Amino acid sequence: MQAAAALLTVVPLLLIPVRKGNSGMTNIVQSVGALDRVELWQNMIGRLVGVPGFAGWSAFHPFAAALLFGMGLLAMFVVHACAARSAWNGTQAPFWHWLAGPVISHVVMIAMVPSNADVFYYEMSGDLANRGINPYLHRLAEFPTHPLLPYNHWVDMATVYGPLWTQINALLMRATGPDPVIATIVYKVLLGISALLLAGVVFHLAHRLTGSRSRAIAAFVLVAWQPNMILESSGQAHNDPVMLLLCTLGLALVLLGGRSGIRGALVLVAASARIKYVTLPLLGVLGLLRLFGRPAMPALLRAWALDGVAVAAVISASFLPYWGGSETVREMMTEPGRIFTHPAWHYQLIGIGALISTDARKSVEDVIRVAMQIATFAGVGYSLWIVTRAARSTTAMNANRSPAAWRRAILLSWSIILSVLAFVPVNSHAWYWTWPVVPISLLLVAGSSFDQPATAASAQPFPRWFWPYMVLTAALTLVYHARIVRL
Repeated sequence: MQAAAALLTVVPLLLIPVRKGNSGMTNIVQSVGALDRVELWQNMIGRLVGVPGFAGWSAFHPFAAALLFGMGLLAMFVVHACAARSAWNGTQAPFWHWLAGPVISHVVMIAMVPSNADVFYYEMSGDLANRGINPYLHRLAEFPTHPLLPYNHWVDMATVYGPLWTQINALLMRATGPDPVIATIVYKVLLGISALLLAGVVFHLAHRLTGSRSRAIAAFVLVAWQPNMILESSGQAHNDPVMLLLCTLGLALVLLGGRSGIRGALVLVAASARIKYVTLPLLGVLGLLRLFGRPAMPALLRAWALDGVAVAAVISASFLPYWGGSETVREMMTEPGRIFTHPAWHYQLIGIGALISTDARKSVEDVIRVAMQIATFAGVGYSLWIVTRAARSTTAMNANRSPAAWRRAILLSWSIILSVLAFVPVNSHAWYWTWPVVPISLLLVAGSSFDQPATAASAQPFPRWFWPYMVLTAALTLVYHARIVRL
């Protein structure tokens, strides 16, 4: 069912009549260069099925495409909810039954139009790096003859991605060359596999935390079947699954290994932040874990110093090939304030602009932006306080196994930080909403089971708080991707 719903999101985009402009288009295919990207993929599919010039004769009505795409997206969320509930209730089925749905969905998503420009930014910045051009110091627009430039949107800025991701881009582009179709397919496959590996890590981690195979399967389904996780990886080829995979592996070290895993976790989380710096606050969480057991101050300071050296080594080594002074990180610092994309405010701002004035809309945008920035800092600060409070409540700690308070504090702070950073800032996108999926899934299946045997944990009812979270994600995703922006 999930694969069928995924197919319903793929086909309408392949039938969009790109030669007639973007009137009636959904938000997913209306940005700068989007129709070029649609036509690129239509022609590729046309060659595969033996229909040359497929993009030229396609006459599917854009409103019909928008409706079908939205229906498919909604169906993916409904199927995800049903699968999660079924897995939670312990439906007897082999593991491959739960694996087949997302695997087939990812295969289907390879055919989805890469309508978002980010993957082409990955490709062009990686190709520039291979040519000895520093993508942190040069804008894409400086290379007007580059074959990947027509498919890019953000041509007026240097790269905003971490240096580890730039190195991965360079490696992939060295293998594929600047062919937009071949390179994009490689990215889609890589990121789809990363999303499945992430779900596999969650399965193993949930099994270790709860001792319940049924709960581990439920956690796997919550991640692997999540629509944003599928659509934004093998569908739109965003790099978030790779970042989340490194981050989750790091947090797993401290969830399972206790104090002995902190430094390894810091290294992995620092590496994930070298892809996207959204995971940087988790370094603070890991540092605060040193407070558990109330160690002596000299030992604590020594451990923190060594932790700092390890993190600095990861950051320095990743930036070394591209460092060119403060300009190297300028775009990373300014990019979040470039645009106002959060769908929760979309229709209200349109109403203010239409009923009052454009200036009033701009003023409201500025107020909302500042308020959301304050809320973001408050949310991150609260999550750090949770860890500090839990640490103060403990008096000793086994070096090989972390206590229940340690695990609860990690899962809760991890969930809050990534949820706040994904949903609160005004520069928020549908692929950002994959960030909290892993910690929320683990919190759902393991958050209240640390002091209980596996049999008791398996008998717990499905937590009601999950449904508002799922409905919010579905509603925002539908508004973000499926709304018609040009009538």
